[in-house]
Amino acid sequence: MKIAKLKKGKPYLFTGVNTWGGKGDNLLKLNEVFNVPQGFIISSDTYKNWLTSSKLDKELPKVLIKNPEEASLEIKDKFLNSDFSKENIEILNKEFQEIKNPLAVRSSSVDEDGEKNSFAGQHETILGVSNFDEFLKSIKEVYASLFTSRAIQYRQNQNLNQSDSIAVVVQEMIDPVSSGVAYSPSPNNLEEILIESSWGLGTSIVDGRPCDIYRIVNTITGDITKDISPKKREMDFYNQKKKRMETKKVPLLKRSSGSLKDNQIIETAKAIKSIEKAYGVPMDMEFAYDKNSKLYLLQARPLTGIKQDEIKITLPEISANRILAESKNTRNQGIYEGPVVVVRGIDHVNKRFDIDGDLIELNKEFKEGYLLLTPEVPPQLEEYVTNAKAMYATECGTTGHAAAIATEKGIIYLGRGDNKISNLLQKINSGDKMGIAVSKEKGILYTL
Repeated sequence: MKIAKLKKGKPYLFTGVNTWGGKGDNLLKLNEVFNVPQGFIISSDTYKNWLTSSKLDKELPKVLIKNPEEASLEIKDKFLNSDFSKENIEILNKEFQEIKNPLAVRSSSVDEDGEKNSFAGQHETILGVSNFDEFLKSIKEVYASLFTSRAIQYRQNQNLNQSDSIAVVVQEMIDPVSSGVAYSPSPNNLEEILIESSWGLGTSIVDGRPCDIYRIVNTITGDITKDISPKKREMDFYNQKKKRMETKKVPLLKRSSGSLKDNQIIETAKAIKSIEKAYGVPMDMEFAYDKNSKLYLLQARPLTGIKQDEIKITLPEISANRILAESKNTRNQGIYEGPVVVVRGIDHVNKRFDIDGDLIELNKEFKEGYLLLTPEVPPQLEEYVTNAKAMYATECGTTGHAAAIATEKGIIYLGRGDNKISNLLQKINSGDKMGIAVSKEKGILYTL
């Protein structure tokens, strides 16, 4: 079993992606310069050896010929009921005991977080792990997440091999005041840096919940354009007493105030810009600020979906009375006209969707394509909207899971904008015909 330490003063081992996976390899590099939550990485060899010793490598091909949902459930059951060797348990226990705080146990597959494939939201992250038995189980859950139905389908869609290997990143969990994602450069403007943030854990950003959006043109003069969302009503946090993740209401005064201070915006922008220069390609960074305003870098990876030579779409001339919404938060260009499917609201606390109709049946009915109208696009929604050709996410920014998946799948994407009518999602019905047009600079939703 190979272990790499994420520890101050310990140099990067230069053994690469095939050993530590995309996320782990990048964190080892970042750890030499930036403030990264401390911990360790379990090599991908450990996963492969565990598969062989438990004979799961012989079982996987038989199971993967089944439909993705059935295969996923069967694989997870087999993984959770297979044990680690005594020797590996002793090594893992030694490393576990050295970290006194609750842990974040994260995937780091060999194919993940590369220049072509992000695997955004496909693999598992388990937060708040606080005892050793739970830790061993969380490793196997991360392993099994290579074969969630969504991950299996993702590999099929991207023409990737299903025999991906995976390392596991184990880190002290940060209890952040605010978290976010930064892009350098912004996909739509190569002269600016894009930052999106919210209160609490970064799961809010990944899920596409309402966030604050900052655009920085000059990190020296502090040239910042701010779009603060007053709809930041929920935040995720780790409840130390109950030892579990929870969602709570954001205090009223915090909802309308920015989740980052000006000096934090500039500090974050400088960090992602330096990473972009070091890698020599556009970069995507996850970050968090703790109660002492200390910046932690949680992840950095090449930013997928930026095409330097992309042909620019010209928006059609639509009369003002037909435009229902417009936005500068765009991620994937294109024009689509056709039926809509409407998600009116998302309840994160109770994990429920308020949908105008049956989402599964609507996805089947409009198998030739449709425009998805929704406040947000959390990962749980993705598997039910496989035939969407375009989407307008009324509260999402452009750095979350939805935008990443839209870019990789070629789905036209428009994020939070200016709705010309109030309660837009309550006034449109599934099956109505509408149009959406998205260019690099702007997107519009319009009636036909």
